[in-house]
Amino acid sequence: MTYPAVSGQVAPEALFVPPLRQPRLDRVAGWISNATHPPIVGVFSVLVAALVSASVAAWMWGVGYLALAVLLPTLYVARMARRGEIADMQLPDRRQRLKPYSIAILCMTLAALALQWAHAPRLLQQIALINVIQSAALFLATLRWKISAHCASMGALAVLTWALFGAGSLPFCAAVPAVAWARVRLKRHDATQVLAGAALGVAVAWIVLR
Repeated sequence: MTYPAVSGQVAPEALFVPPLRQPRLDRVAGWISNATHPPIVGVFSVLVAALVSASVAAWMWGVGYLALAVLLPTLYVARMARRGEIADMQLPDRRQRLKPYSIAILCMTLAALALQWAHAPRLLQQIALINVIQSAALFLATLRWKISAHCASMGALAVLTWALFGAGSLPFCAAVPAVAWARVRLKRHDATQVLAGAALGVAVAWIVLR
């Protein structure tokens, strides 16, 4: 059925605008970015440490550490997002990262001290120290520049798995450039920022674990 063109009248067909489909590569980049969100990587790192330690105490300390150092800061960021104080959970605005980083550093430091005081498994203590140093460095960098926390956390995980499993860590090592690509593809960072993040994560983890 056709409609005559009448001045000032819009044909019904013109009222329907088909939704724009997100490019496939953007969807892939989004999946990668969401799956490698730093808190998720942090949980995975602690699970790896608990598995390697193979003791009930390691699992108990791992759960306690995650509750204080990962869950609590994540809930704080979720609360900020719900109240509209930040754009989203991945904190795309550099200025909105300062308060969450401050809370995370405080929680991670307390958790690291608790692990040390209780003589928790050494690997868990090392991971806790890596997280404190890395988060403090990210905070300082964020004062003047935007750096990729995604790439920093993945870089640290790649070094951790390499130290534990050798060639078995290759999938995690390969994930570092994949995450860097995803963050650049989504326009959350530029190439320099993802390279700086990965270099930070690798350097901190290598120094602490050697």
